[in-house]
Amino acid sequence: MMKKLFLMFTGMLLACASVDAAIARTYPDALAKTGKNPIVIFIYGANYDKVSQRTYEEFVKKNKISPFVRQATFLEMPLYQLPNDREKKDMEKRLGGKRLPGGIRNYPCLAVVDAKGNLRAAVQSPEEMKSPEVALEILKKHIDNFYKQEKLLDRARKAHGEKKAELLLEASDIDIDMPKDALSKEEKQGMEDEVGLGNRLSYDPTTLVEALQIKSYDQANAHVRKMMAQGGYSKLQRQMMMAAYAGHLRRGGEGRAPASKERLRALYTEMRNIDPTSTYGAYAEGALVIWVEGGKLTDDPIPTEINRVGNTPDDGNSSGSGTGGKTAMGNTSISGDDVGAEDADVEGAEDSDEGDDF
Repeated sequence: MMKKLFLMFTGMLLACASVDAAIARTYPDALAKTGKNPIVIFIYGANYDKVSQRTYEEFVKKNKISPFVRQATFLEMPLYQLPNDREKKDMEKRLGGKRLPGGIRNYPCLAVVDAKGNLRAAVQSPEEMKSPEVALEILKKHIDNFYKQEKLLDRARKAHGEKKAELLLEASDIDIDMPKDALSKEEKQGMEDEVGLGNRLSYDPTTLVEALQIKSYDQANAHVRKMMAQGGYSKLQRQMMMAAYAGHLRRGGEGRAPASKERLRALYTEMRNIDPTSTYGAYAEGALVIWVEGGKLTDDPIPTEINRVGNTPDDGNSSGSGTGGKTAMGNTSISGDDVGAEDADVEGAEDSDEGDDF
């Protein structure tokens, strides 16, 4: 009887252990041990960023994050401003010679990464990180979607022809990013004739951002509209295109003033209405408040942008050089989407004469 009770107790302990987060001390360690589970990386400004200090206290010290990262591999990644030798060594040890994936733009944030280092989702915008309750519910949704997408991708790897295409399309409709190796080059070429599949699987947000940078407003609008009219793109991808274009309008540049708030209102409203429940739908809702109405989502400080071009030495994330570039987060001068970038509107700026139909 005692032996049976002991075995039952041991089994309960093992069951409990299986749902607890695996704690990784370094990024390579996280990649090696996570297997088919996601890695959740909590990226925060150490010792100087007020938002980071608050979220670290709530998420980690008070352990509110624990129920949301069970089965995942959890990694803390502190970022230091003007780091001393000890802090530099700490960052080097945690990174282990690797670089975190591109697309992580703000901190504090919660990044969902797979075992191959693909960024699949991130909780990082001001509206998402405004409170632990909001951020962790979004994280839960991302992790649930990770498992749903992985299940479909596993089935797709074993399928062929139209069935494979069908499963890949279904997986790409889930509100997280697809892994870069979801389809080999040979398979992609073989499926080009499938309606919309080629567009959806070959979509590269980084390429779009780079293409828009050199275009006038009307050229950029025509480029985005032409892409959307080709068909095959998911709702999320169409919202990503509009987010990239919105960033182009906000930044201005090349002699162009940032676009008017009326134009941004029309764009963000259309973007939100494609799918209000998606990550980008929620972003568009918040963007209407921040960029159009000039309001705030919270009275607290907002998350800080990583290594933005034009940072000043005391803005919470600058190296003091005032330039963007390659960091632990990847190349942050240009990123794959524009949803997290916090560009400053120019108060009273006149709109360009170049038109668009957003």
